[in-house]
Amino acid sequence: MKTKSLLLLLLSVFLLTNVSCKKDKGEDEVAPESFTKKAILEEFTGEWCGFCPDGANIIRQIESSYPDTFYAISYHIGDSFEVSDGAYYDNKFNHYGYPGGVVNRNGEAGSRANWESKVSQSLSETPTCGIKIETSVSGDKMNVKVKYAGTENFDAFISVMVIEDKVPESSPGAQNGAAAGYKHPDLFRKVLTDRMGDEISVKKGEVKSVSFNDIDLSAYNKSNVRVVAFIHKDLNGNERTVYNAQGVKAGDTQDFD
Repeated sequence: MKTKSLLLLLLSVFLLTNVSCKKDKGEDEVAPESFTKKAILEEFTGEWCGFCPDGANIIRQIESSYPDTFYAISYHIGDSFEVSDGAYYDNKFNHYGYPGGVVNRNGEAGSRANWESKVSQSLSETPTCGIKIETSVSGDKMNVKVKYAGTENFDAFISVMVIEDKVPESSPGAQNGAAAGYKHPDLFRKVLTDRMGDEISVKKGEVKSVSFNDIDLSAYNKSNVRVVAFIHKDLNGNERTVYNAQGVKAGDTQDFD
């Protein structure tokens, strides 16, 4: 019995010291009085899709038009880069085809011909909240703290995702519609929150935060990893939208802006 009790104690210590910590807590920091509106595009793509490299090119054009205010997340479907959470979002948003894209989760995914106009429309809106992301990388582990504040009080959800850029295709020539040596941008790797987002309460003038520790990056090229966080409405609600977003390169900090 003593041996069993000791094993249970050691297991408890291991879990307490190695499981990612997520806690919504207040911060001793002055909240900004206003924020810059950001937009996200969630794209649905795959190596088998011959039109999808053109979708990636359009995303680069939007980034050029709206630097530092636009972030893309590409969910791969039906190839070796597909993960279950990405397939979930595909089923949730994409009834269009490939590449399809939904901007700030307004409605459903649509044609790449309309992505930029939807981004422009979203960026013209006045945001009611903002986000700051602090990240640190040590070896193959990353810690992330996401801070948020608002200009009014409301309940919402926060989602935090790990993205990798410049990912080599799964094998030479695997990406249909592109030359050999193609590298995938904006590749969705994992969601740190629940796939539906974690519930939060945004308070006017108050900075709060959630943290995620010991995120394993060993399977990725750390120099190409970034974190995207966004505050949004309930995915199961009648009106889905993203209030605001923020992105940062792994190892860096992006302040409120």
